Order: sequence, then C-alpha cells, then structure tokens
Amino acid sequence: MAPENQVLAEDTPIQRREERNPTNWIATIRLRDGTEIPCNVKDVSKSGARIGVPARQDLPEIFLLRIIGRDFLCQVRLAWRRGDYVGVRIERVGKVPPPAPPREIKASEPAPEPVPVETANPESGSVGLRSRRRSFSTF
Repeated sequence: MAPENQVLAEDTPIQRREERNPTNWIATIRLRDGTEIPCNVKDVSKSGARIGVPARQDLPEIFLLRIIGRDFLCQVRLAWRRGDYVGVRIERVGKVPPPAPPREIKASEPAPEPVPVETANPESGSVGLRSRRRSFSTF
C-alpha cells in the first residue's frame, strides 16, 4: 500500500483510510501569537482536511483551525504542502465558546457617562468627527 500522499499514476486513485467529503468552508488559521490567516477548507475526513491557503504564507507545524459558522475549533498538524493547498491531520476538536450574553444594567446602577463629541472648528473646516484609520489587508 502506498503512503497517503504518494501519487501512483495519473488515473490510479490513491488509497485512503477514510472517505473525503468535499466542502467549501470559510475558516481561519490561528497562530500562537494571535495572528489569524483567512483560508478555505476544501475537503475533510474524520482525521484530516485539505486547506486552501496562499503558498507564500508560512505555517507552523501545529496550529488552530477555526471553521466560521460551524462553532468548532481544531488543533491540526501540518502533513503536506503543494502550492496553495496544505494537508492537515486533525489532532483535537473543540467547540467555540458562545459569546457572553449582554450585561443588563440594573436600575440601582448609574448609567454610563456619555462620551463627548468634539465640536466643529469653523477655522479648520472640520465637521466634528474624527476620521477612521484603516489598514490594508494582504488579501
């Protein structure tokens, strides 16, 4: 039997231990330093997945994979890399904790202080609103 990532011949299918199911899930790779890298899960089996991520993106041997909209998080190990695709082995699966419910303000608590808005300065021509600074995405 050939190893999982070996190509036998163009028309000979590779023997797999588990059936792969095609997907097109949107996901993020989360690194230890908190960096999140957008990616797509192209297919998945019980023990692994094929992920689409740019070839220029360096990945560590172990990282977290969060599937958006599926409420689960996987710890995965890099198995192979070919161009814009990586294969991973799923080592652990966990649920993403639900967001904390909004806190209710009791009548006995004072209301939060309003944030003052800057007033317009007619000499500078401003209208009283600060501009938002935006950063450019790598994608």
